[in-house]
Parts: sequence; C-alpha cells; structure tokens
Amino acid sequence: MDRIDALQTFIRVMEAGSFTQAAADLGLGQPAITKRIALLEEQFGCRLFVRTTRKLRPTAEADRVLKLAKDIVTLFESASVPSPRRVGAPSGTLRMTVPTSFGRYFFSDIFAEYGRRYPEVRLDIRFTEQFVDLVETGTELAIRIGVLSSSTLVARRVGTVKRLLVAAPTLLTRHRAPRLPNDLRQLPCVTYSRLSPKNEWSFESETGRHVVGITPSLTCDDADIMTLAALEGLGAAVLPDWCAIGPIASGRLIHLLPDYDVPSLPLHVVYPDPQWMSHRARLFRDLIIERADVFAITAPPRRNERPQRERC
Repeated sequence: MDRIDALQTFIRVMEAGSFTQAAADLGLGQPAITKRIALLEEQFGCRLFVRTTRKLRPTAEADRVLKLAKDIVTLFESASVPSPRRVGAPSGTLRMTVPTSFGRYFFSDIFAEYGRRYPEVRLDIRFTEQFVDLVETGTELAIRIGVLSSSTLVARRVGTVKRLLVAAPTLLTRHRAPRLPNDLRQLPCVTYSRLSPKNEWSFESETGRHVVGITPSLTCDDADIMTLAALEGLGAAVLPDWCAIGPIASGRLIHLLPDYDVPSLPLHVVYPDPQWMSHRARLFRDLIIERADVFAITAPPRRNERPQRERC
C-alpha cells in the first residue's frame, strides 16, 4: 500500500471526523480506510484515533501527525508532474449546500450537466439558507448569498443578486402606493428572517441612502414562500430578481419605487483550503464559474429608461 495514500486518507478522516464519511468521500470501502490508518499507527508507533460506537476522537498524537502528513503530501504533490491519466475520472460523493430558492431556480441544469460529465460522482446536495460549517459537516462546496464574515474559507465571487421591491395590485387597492421610501411605514411587508436588522429596509438613489423602518406581516427564510405571500397581497416584499422578474412581466406584481435601488448582494462559491480540494469538487467549482453568466437576470428598466433589446 502507498504510504502517501495512507497519509491522504488520514487527512480526510481528520477533516471529516468519521471513517464512514472519509470512505464515501474517497470512494473506498470502510475496511480500506481502517487498514490505511492501522498502517500509519504502526509506522508512527502511536494510536491516532479513539473509536467508540458514537464518536471518533483524534488523539493528541493525531493532531501532531496531521501537520506532518500535510507537509509530506504537499511536497509529494509539488514534485509530481500533473498528468490527465494520473488524475483520472472523479469519483466518490460530493457534498455541497445551495440556498433553497436560488438552487431550485438555477441549479437543476448545472447538476444535470455535472452528472453527464462525471457519472461516477454521487451528488449529496443540501438546500438550506443556513451557513453550514463546511469542515464540521464534511461539505466540500457551498453557494452563499450576502456579505461573508471573516473565515478560513476561500470565496470565489461568481455573480451578484439583484433585489426588487414589489407588491401585488390587490395590495395597492387597499393601500396607497408608496412614492418615497418613508411611505413604506404605512404598508404591511413580507420580510426575510435572516436579514439584519430585521425590521429595516435600505434603498439607494441619486440623493443618497435611505433607511426605513417597516412592519412585517409575514417573516420567513424562503424566497419562494415570500413570493407567494406577495402575490397573495399579504405585503410588499423585497425579492431576488429570479423571483420578481416573471411576475412583474405578467402584471401579477408591480415594481415599487423604481428610482430607489435595493442594494444588491454578492454571490460566492466557497470552499475550504483549495490545497486539499478533491478533484470532483474542483471540477464542480469550475463548472459553476463556467456557467456563472446564467445567474445574471435583466431587471425591469427604470422609469424613463428604454428597455434593452433581448439577446437572440
């Protein structure tokens, strides 16, 4: 057995926190993982993991060996000559997280394309609005919308999410349509629960930034549910462009305050240290970058602005 393979397996077990998870990620059987770890324990003359029925706990020696293992694998890989034949077809399980509504709208085609290109990879996708701890959960990639907090993750920006203030015509028959941001104080609103602060909306215009307090009639963390609530006239809503454009075009929603822009949000693909990125994850990241232009949706023209001609 190649000791480099054993070291790479040890690193993956440490990152995943589980023999089972590491076996799935590496496309191996669990007995092979156990055998490789046993080889290293014999080589280093120490126990690396304490295994119980519920948990795998690294020993103090494992933490010391981890840095050494990474250094050895890095030196080995830097001395190797890249070769397509050596890399081979990706395999194993790719775990990633995608925001719920965004994933439904944009990612079915991307998942299908990846599956056609790399049929030996199993996709394990979690649709969630939460920022999942990638290292803790063994997740290799995540799509995240919004300003990222400081972390050890690597972030590659792949687009911008535009947002629009909208309301259903039925709502505007019961309430006066706002002419200025402050008029929104009089309207019921549908809000996103992960927004901070929760009861304020911000707008930008030629006259500067405008912040207005709002009164939520419904709060949730799913843009699709917010869209349905807005369509039912439960309140005005700030929706991402993929939810708003179609209903605006059909007249089911009205774009409010078109001279006041809702600040856009950055769109990133994030992942742990790329030095340890699997071949399958790197290929999916590259596919996202390749397809990033599909994330751009043309917003409705502003007042007194000619609509752009659609591309053929």
